[in-house]
Amino acid sequence: MPSASSLDVVFHFCLAFGTAFQICSSRSVMGRAEPGTPLPGWRALLALLLAVGIAVSGCSMTPPGRMIDAGAAPPAGGQPGLPVIGVSAIDLTSSFFVGMRSAGEEAAADYGVTTVWQSAEGSVERQVSTIQNFVNQRVSAILIDPLDKNALQPAIARATQAGIPVVTMGNKIEADGNHSTLYHDAENMAMVARATGAYLGGRGEVALLVGSRGNYVSDTREQAFASTLQREYPGVRLVSVQPTAFDARKASNTTVTWMTTYPDLDLIACISGPLCLSAKATASSLSRPDLKVAGHDGEQDLQPLLDNGSMIIDVLTGPERVGYWNVAVGARLAKGADLPRDLYMPSYFITTDATAAQLEQRGLTFPYVTPEHAAELSRSYESEFGPSLPDSEMTTVQ
Repeated sequence: MPSASSLDVVFHFCLAFGTAFQICSSRSVMGRAEPGTPLPGWRALLALLLAVGIAVSGCSMTPPGRMIDAGAAPPAGGQPGLPVIGVSAIDLTSSFFVGMRSAGEEAAADYGVTTVWQSAEGSVERQVSTIQNFVNQRVSAILIDPLDKNALQPAIARATQAGIPVVTMGNKIEADGNHSTLYHDAENMAMVARATGAYLGGRGEVALLVGSRGNYVSDTREQAFASTLQREYPGVRLVSVQPTAFDARKASNTTVTWMTTYPDLDLIACISGPLCLSAKATASSLSRPDLKVAGHDGEQDLQPLLDNGSMIIDVLTGPERVGYWNVAVGARLAKGADLPRDLYMPSYFITTDATAAQLEQRGLTFPYVTPEHAAELSRSYESEFGPSLPDSEMTTVQ
């Protein structure tokens, strides 16, 4: 039986066709045009073309949030017959985002969806355009790692108004009905500041590498680190804070400058793991192997720095855990799950037993996992967020 929408298309086609016929017939009498009246053939042709256009566009529309029909062409990278999750990432080349995408694709396979990944390449304009393209393609859900929490609000609102669930990954954005997957950024980075201050014995020079101004994660971590250090360890000077746009090359260039400008610099803190890895490698190449780092994200590439004492503390969110979790949330929303607007991922402080003992001697204790345990946790994302778990397991207590 034809659907209601199919009948509508037929009705509009007939209506337009009838209009074209009326134009022709009203201008003629017994097959002859009235004197002085132009021939109306072009008008009829235009009406007929309009009718065809209505029919074609009506047949091709896919309601928001629906899966792509098996016989229809999905968005680039999608698979016919599966719900499509569009992902707009800040970058897809750094180690964090590579790991995030890899595990996210595992989640897609586990949940029976397909993912289409697009890089913003550091451009807010490009990210806005990607979101609009996803809306036009009628994907089932959109995941966004926002470059700017304010600039993307209108684009996010257009997507949610079109009936497409939107998840802002790691960022709190209050647009129009979107969900946010969040970390305990303020608490975690405050502890990184405390570990920094305690390790230095309350005196020294520190610099901080951040992401991009306007990025919720970067701004929140920067504010927590700077305010905690100033309040609890006033003898430790935060000599410089530099944005990197989450680019390890910019982190390296900044470190080169700092080594000259601040020859007594004791430690570089970072809001993301790849920035710390780049800073440490650069400092070592400039005859500063003694420089310490402290950071966030828990990438496996940083484990040797923790093991040899170069890194005093890290925080495990983990790129693989982040990628799997976010796609799991997006897939559940695409299939109609009712989830809280704000969802929080459990995280863990990472340090060695030896460094923890040093910090305890200087008055700081906190719950932590060793680098070896963190490596195990970073690989257990399916057991934490897999499809067999209830929706309530997608978030922890705020």
